[in-house]
Amino acid sequence: MKQIYTGDPSEIIQSFPNFNLQMLCCRYWWVKNWEHKKLSFPFWRIYNNAQKGGFMEYKRQVYEMAPDTLYLITPNTDYSSRLYDHAIPEDGYNLRGGRISDTTENERDKLLKNGAIEHLFIHFTLGYPYDHVAPGIFPFRMNGHLEDNIVLLRNYLVKNVAQFNFTIFLTIQSIICELLFSMGEEKWSYPMKDVRITKIIRHIENNIGDDFTNESLANIANMATNAFSRLFKYYVGETLQNFIKKKRIQRACLLLLHSDQSIDAIAEKTGFANRYHFTRIFSLVTGYTPAKYKKEGILLGFSSDSLS
Repeated sequence: MKQIYTGDPSEIIQSFPNFNLQMLCCRYWWVKNWEHKKLSFPFWRIYNNAQKGGFMEYKRQVYEMAPDTLYLITPNTDYSSRLYDHAIPEDGYNLRGGRISDTTENERDKLLKNGAIEHLFIHFTLGYPYDHVAPGIFPFRMNGHLEDNIVLLRNYLVKNVAQFNFTIFLTIQSIICELLFSMGEEKWSYPMKDVRITKIIRHIENNIGDDFTNESLANIANMATNAFSRLFKYYVGETLQNFIKKKRIQRACLLLLHSDQSIDAIAEKTGFANRYHFTRIFSLVTGYTPAKYKKEGILLGFSSDSLS
């Protein structure tokens, strides 16, 4: 029998990490106030300020943001931010800013002379397990290649805010991948977990709108319900239903911030019975109504502790 050539001459099956880079936003703003007592979101962020004067604080370590440095922030990192020596409000935030694309060159120069800072930020997710790394802020001094890409991206965002061409999209991905690579291999070395738990977590994230019961998920894992529930809590550190609730709220936050879908549609998409049920649970967990979070959520943030 004649052998069919598939294009791969080796019979060894290869396994590669399964991650899904999902872009949420990439924006270039001017800011005159950037004071937040606590910022925390369930996605990755990259920051770069074109001028000095920005500060972040995490676990009592202050990061003075330098123009030649990119700052990679892992999901659910609680940190405060400010410009210069501005006071941070005890409650809420103080933010003044806007899109650089909405200003003329003269207006932009005037803003900078009056203390504004040009602020580039990128938000994205990677999926399980790569969105579950330890919280932290990671500064990376730019090399020539990164600096060229940042300049290219800034120049593009001065004129374009909605539509990204393929070259710019690849530029953004290149920046993200270079920073993730620079974190070091040990950051991505996860303790070996039961493959059944990994399978269930991915199933939950990929089907977040479904009606999950402990029994239905245990059946997918091919285990008895009580044994599976105990195993899940042992590896994940929380009950299955609390984990599901946290995942629903995290997905809802992403959709509220980075989509134009209605609150009713988001409630349905994230597995809540109706808008009222969604509003009650969302408010209980985050401290904000979905409507307020949709309007101001990127400014508000909330503690990752509230998602526990």
